[in-house]
Amino acid sequence: MKQKYTLSIADLQISVISDAPAEEVEKVGGILDRKMREIYLKSRCPKTEAALLCALECVADRMSLSEKTAELEDKCDKYGVVLDGLKDRNAELTAELDRLRQENSVLRSLLSQGSRPADPVSPDPIPPAEFLSRVADAQNETAAVPEPVEEPPVEEPRRRSRVGSMFEQLSFGDVD
Repeated sequence: MKQKYTLSIADLQISVISDAPAEEVEKVGGILDRKMREIYLKSRCPKTEAALLCALECVADRMSLSEKTAELEDKCDKYGVVLDGLKDRNAELTAELDRLRQENSVLRSLLSQGSRPADPVSPDPIPPAEFLSRVADAQNETAAVPEPVEEPPVEEPRRRSRVGSMFEQLSFGDVD
């Protein structure tokens, strides 16, 4: 709701209509009064010129703040893009971490099954060196496909040819 206020600025009485609270109007009036008195005392110019100089300074300050605001909004937009990229990268790394944790869980269960069949996952941590050696052992085992057992070949008695070759004559094998 708009209200009428009377302000004293540089010994001039002015009436202002505003919907701002009384404290805010008085605060703005006080700032303007100090600025006008500062300009008036420094330059010894008439009050009307001091008012114009004060208005010019306020407009220059506002333009400077508008430019800074625009720069900050641009930076905020750029940082927003960077933040979105970092959020995407964080999601990728989180997914990779979850995958590695799951793989670690599977490897630990495989290792624990090899050492203790009744205990599916060992709650006790094992030293890294022992863990790595167990992983290496588990990778080298081929439990799914048993290796065929070869029976030693049955040796047949050697027959010597009547006409022996030079190698048979020189061998250290069967000596007749």
